[in-house]
Amino acid sequence: MISIKNKYLKADISENGAEMQSLQEITTGREYLWQGDAEYWDGRSPLLFPATGGLWNGTYRHKGQEIKMVKHGFAKNRKWTYSPTGAEADGNEARFVLDLPEGDEGFPFPCRVEVTYSLHEHSLKATLRVHNTGTDEMFFQMGGHPALNLPGWDASQPVGGYLEPEGTPAAQTTVLRAGEQGCTGPERFSVPQCNGLIPVSEDTFSNEALIFDRHQLSGIVLLDTERRKVARVRSGAPVWLFWQPQGKFSPFVCAEPWYGLCDPHGFDGDVSERPYINRLPAGECWEGWYEVEVF
Repeated sequence: MISIKNKYLKADISENGAEMQSLQEITTGREYLWQGDAEYWDGRSPLLFPATGGLWNGTYRHKGQEIKMVKHGFAKNRKWTYSPTGAEADGNEARFVLDLPEGDEGFPFPCRVEVTYSLHEHSLKATLRVHNTGTDEMFFQMGGHPALNLPGWDASQPVGGYLEPEGTPAAQTTVLRAGEQGCTGPERFSVPQCNGLIPVSEDTFSNEALIFDRHQLSGIVLLDTERRKVARVRSGAPVWLFWQPQGKFSPFVCAEPWYGLCDPHGFDGDVSERPYINRLPAGECWEGWYEVEVF
């Protein structure tokens, strides 16, 4: 476990999946990150690569080759290497690296994947990078999956908090849902709202996650049941997914910025045709990011 801190926050990151395990306020000890209770969900903040969401029949296709791949890709199940950046003297930054040779788990593109976690006052930023170390153009998706605690959550109450979208309000009226095999159907659904806020409730997630897939959002603010700010997640990602386990009211909610989108139902095309696929020429580097600010 690698720990980073500044005078406001402390974060713990595991080399397993380069997954953040804790994000605490130093003066109060308040924990903002879900702690992985398997009764609800045993994850905390996995990194998604080289796929976001479900793949139809669990299959990733490239140039006629079919590769079996788990939902959200395999990087979350791999051990990453802690790789000092030279900025560790202040103790507020840590980088993790995953080197993939060609054909690793069938993935046809050799590459180096990096995530750098850095603290800036009351915020933690995750900078995501992919270096194409091969000779061909590569195709991939990447995303974050931070789960935030719902302070004061009470299983006997219908609402555990609220989500306040930030971005383009006129484009926030409908969403996709992740249905069969974690893939999207053609139907669009109305966004559950209460005075412009999305209630975190079992009803909101009764038809699976909410997927904003049209560049609508720049961020989301999590509010408690009294509508006080808890945390904000920001990103430049084109897709956002909000999730609780379906049919089980839970003490956390995931705010997931995705540089990619799951397959539509029945998809049998090449990886290059997956929604919001990233195309990276040989020798070049791609960069994305997300940030968690706490209040």
